Amino acid sequence: MTNAIWLFTGISDTLTGIEVVDLPPLTWIGSFLVTSSIAWVLVLDIDGLYEERRMLNNQLMYDHLTHAFSRSYLEVKLAETTNLMTRGEINQMALCIFDIDNFKTINDKYGHASGDILLKSITEIVKENIRPSDCVARLGGDEFVILLSDNHTSQNGPSIVERIRKQIALQVFTIDDRAFSATCSFGIVCIDSAIPHTEDPAHDLLSAADEALYAAKNKGKDMVSAVKLRLNH
Repeated sequence: MTNAIWLFTGISDTLTGIEVVDLPPLTWIGSFLVTSSIAWVLVLDIDGLYEERRMLNNQLMYDHLTHAFSRSYLEVKLAETTNLMTRGEINQMALCIFDIDNFKTINDKYGHASGDILLKSITEIVKENIRPSDCVARLGGDEFVILLSDNHTSQNGPSIVERIRKQIALQVFTIDDRAFSATCSFGIVCIDSAIPHTEDPAHDLLSAADEALYAAKNKGKDMVSAVKLRLNH
């Protein structure tokens, strides 16, 4: 209301040359209120932009279903970790790829909602067994990657993954009145020496872990297949 009065008197003064309200304090107050209103609108716009940016970052960083990290974030994190090893700031790391055994059968038998619950529950089990500096990311479908970049967890990578495997195998997953169990197969590659000078070392590590996963599948599933790479510059 004050803004409207201030605007009206200002226009009247300009058109008629007569001061409709000869009260400078009111003019000052009106100016202050208008300036404050403009500033408040700008603040709201900035807050909206920050919120949009936060939501976009979350979409880029996290998988919307499981809240594991996204594949895009994994690529950044893996490149960062290999660079740290190259510079000697960390001296070991472990990379694990795993998927759910017979996941399609579970979806067909218990429904896709049960499959979604299974994916989210397995993600939580993994998170409980790794450190904040490590990460679990969803590659897509029922395939995940665990990146152990903390020196302690890297050193004990195979035993940590084996513990995760056992917890998943012992867990009973439920939705509504249906209860079911599931197992996972894991392929893990451990590095305790220099990262190789190749065109794409991150891709090479993922390929090595993927081969270890196939070995676990071929040996009967529900197991961990580990390989250790000792690579020189």
